[in-house]
Amino acid sequence: MRKQEKIGYGLVVIAIVFLFLGSVGFTTTGEVNDITTPNVPERTFFADDPLPENGFTTFISATVTLTWDRDDIYVVIAEEDEKKRCESEPTGIFNEGTTMACGPYDSDVLAGGTDGEAGLTWDVESGVHYAGIGKVDASVPSGVDVNMSYSVHFQAGFATYFFFALVGIGGLAYTRVE
Repeated sequence: MRKQEKIGYGLVVIAIVFLFLGSVGFTTTGEVNDITTPNVPERTFFADDPLPENGFTTFISATVTLTWDRDDIYVVIAEEDEKKRCESEPTGIFNEGTTMACGPYDSDVLAGGTDGEAGLTWDVESGVHYAGIGKVDASVPSGVDVNMSYSVHFQAGFATYFFFALVGIGGLAYTRVE
């Protein structure tokens, strides 16, 4: 076997391995315990710190799945502008049950869930995003703390697949070089 064929087939094998690993991806999990829940019904309160950003959305896609242990709260994920808008309006201005703004069914949130068992799933986008939490209804809260579990699944993005496909094609072409 010639040197060009060895190098070319080596590039093909490397491309196939990385394409397979990118398709399978990997998952990381964790928990956040004892988050204090608000007692204002249908009003979202956002975290002070933004969620970690995915600066490589072109190369790596990430999907977050979040579940929690109570049914009387909801969780949302919103952009920074929506967080600022909701925080700028006083709590008393909302008439519970007549508005959808800054609540569990706000149309401006990117992802949300009211069922802790089913949770919420969100494909991480580039930009600054915040997680918010609120109480679903006006009933007495079933506790003051909530525990959340999360998992983040990472996979190769389109650009990564494209790059390694080109490496594989280049490897096949290099096997034909005289």
